[in-house]
Amino acid sequence: MIGKLLGHTQAQTTARYAHLAADPVRKANADVAKQIAESMELE
Repeated sequence: MIGKLLGHTQAQTTARYAHLAADPVRKANADVAKQIAESMELE
């Protein structure tokens, strides 16, 4: 599911990023979600 959300066509691509620590991943997720929410407010 994560790979599909990221646009990966192969599980191997997603696995390359699986070693990342949870905190940086959570921050990146929050940053992207914030940008999406802000862009939706403009519409």
